[in-house]
Amino acid sequence: MTKKTTRKLPQYLQELNGRYFARVPIKEELRPYIGGTQLREPLGPDLRTAKENLFYHVAVFKERIRKAAEEYERDTGKSLALTTEPVDPSKLMVRHYRDIVSHDQSMRDAGSLYATSGAVDDMLVSYLRDGMSGRLTDDQYYSIIANSLEDMKVRFAPNARPGAEGFRELARLMCVAQYEGLSRIAERDDGIMTGEPEHPALIDAIEQDKTEQTADVEIREFDHWTFDAVIDEQERRAAMGLGRAKSEATLEKYRVAQYDFEHFRKHKKVATITLADGKAWRDHMLNKGKLSRKSIKDKITIIRTLMNWANMQAEKQMFPAGDPWAALELPNVEKADSAERTYSLKDARHFLEFARTASRTSFRWIPWIIAHTGARVNEITVLEKRDVSEVEGHWFIHIRVGDGRTTKTHKARKVPVHRALIAEGFIEWVKAQPEGKLFPGGKNEDQRLREWIHEKVFPNRNDLPPPNHGFRHLFEDALFGGVSHKAALYITGRSSGSSADDYGGSDYRLIEIAEQMDKVRNILAHKRGVSE
Repeated sequence: MTKKTTRKLPQYLQELNGRYFARVPIKEELRPYIGGTQLREPLGPDLRTAKENLFYHVAVFKERIRKAAEEYERDTGKSLALTTEPVDPSKLMVRHYRDIVSHDQSMRDAGSLYATSGAVDDMLVSYLRDGMSGRLTDDQYYSIIANSLEDMKVRFAPNARPGAEGFRELARLMCVAQYEGLSRIAERDDGIMTGEPEHPALIDAIEQDKTEQTADVEIREFDHWTFDAVIDEQERRAAMGLGRAKSEATLEKYRVAQYDFEHFRKHKKVATITLADGKAWRDHMLNKGKLSRKSIKDKITIIRTLMNWANMQAEKQMFPAGDPWAALELPNVEKADSAERTYSLKDARHFLEFARTASRTSFRWIPWIIAHTGARVNEITVLEKRDVSEVEGHWFIHIRVGDGRTTKTHKARKVPVHRALIAEGFIEWVKAQPEGKLFPGGKNEDQRLREWIHEKVFPNRNDLPPPNHGFRHLFEDALFGGVSHKAALYITGRSSGSSADDYGGSDYRLIEIAEQMDKVRNILAHKRGVSE
């Protein structure tokens, strides 16, 4: 009989029926704020691809959990420990040692019973000696330190679980701390109150901690700023009209890049970032080979943007010499063939015809809308009935800005409804809907749409772009059929950087744009007798 081997998956990666998912559980206190017991994202059937994409989605989930924890704290006045960064083993050792010694002192000061009862467990001491030498298994280590990790609220740190990278170093140093702490207790039982640590690792860690605490330097207010604080401040300023607000999707990308950088650097203070940090992170990502050069370049650019925000908020005193990464050489990125980001006519037609069979209204209509408007999915999922209106016989979809809705250019626009959508029955369907939102699901509907595409529309296809790009690029190519440049920019919500971006503001101009839209080809035209 062949013995079945169980493949060990990374934390947060789940396998169900041959498909992989990113899965992060939600603490019970936060479930009302998120709506569920877990956050999950499908990663497809390929393990290698799933592992490559896991980190991004886990970072996004943890950002959602972080925001929920902030809401919980505002509502209840209680804070939750959400340790998502590796803990520093040396600092944890010092903290654990000091906790043991401090607790022992407070108990002796409370009365005589503590000092006259009990003794140090010799078996535990022997176990700790084995732990310091590295002779214990991960499970044996965990049996010793689990309660202490729980008390210090670091049990969920990435390196505080058996089998994780860095766990054995952390566990070994925790054994050092506990052994040294028990040594002080034994000495005090014998009346020796002046005992000091003897293990070199603990001595060095305590000296390092003292140096950091007593360094004779000027402490500026912004020396302790983190990217979390910088982003929150930037959002606050934007809400006051100081600078342009970033969309939720953009901020999500910023948070993911921030998490990636801080995870690599193992430090959160913005003011201490150096050119060497940038070079080390860049080279780490390039050597790891899991990200494209473009993705690496984008991540570095995001961190530079956040550093610039921090410097401006500090009135240019955080980095008085300018951007520390100004001399950081970025990866060379070859421009991808646009065809790779565009649906073929065959795939686009299959998609639209398949959508006709969907029972969920968002699956039925959103593919048709984005295919014939060039709009982004998250601009359509939030549409309300009032957003579809008529101007002198021409129908328009109003893509709004404000009240939680945004666009990439931060400008609203009214996009003409393509005649293919009208012929498909979209306007009649809208008329039959009650007032309010047209599509279910809210912000998570785009995720449901992606799952439906992967599982139903294009099963077993991993070579296709997401619908945002696939239909958007195809539609923009269709605009070459005689649509003016200004109208094309307005319809697709692109910015030229000039006053021409305001084209389309009046009803008269909207009618002109609608006439321009009439020049755009129907995707299903010339297929099985479909007419223009």
